[in-house]
Amino acid sequence: MIYAVWYMRPEWFPKGVCYEKPDPNNLEATHVYVRDVEANNDVEAGIEWVWEYMQGHNWSANGEADALIEAKGLTHTSMSVGDVVVADGAVWLCASIGFERL
Repeated sequence: MIYAVWYMRPEWFPKGVCYEKPDPNNLEATHVYVRDVEANNDVEAGIEWVWEYMQGHNWSANGEADALIEAKGLTHTSMSVGDVVVADGAVWLCASIGFERL
């Protein structure tokens, strides 16, 4: 299954980390598409795997993602509370523990 990873825009970051929920029908207003990740077909296990994979020490251990992050106007490399994963048409918000379906 393909998982689309969206990170919070810098101006949304303070709201996102304080659990304000984005509009799942208008992610572009608050988030920036980062990349697709292929993972396990079980959605809930897959999004947990995507979170672990999208930690900077895993997908950008030597700064490989720096240019991508900068080009997209983002300020964080590791997936964080408030970031989003879209899987099989569902939008999942990264919470302090696990994910919440929006």
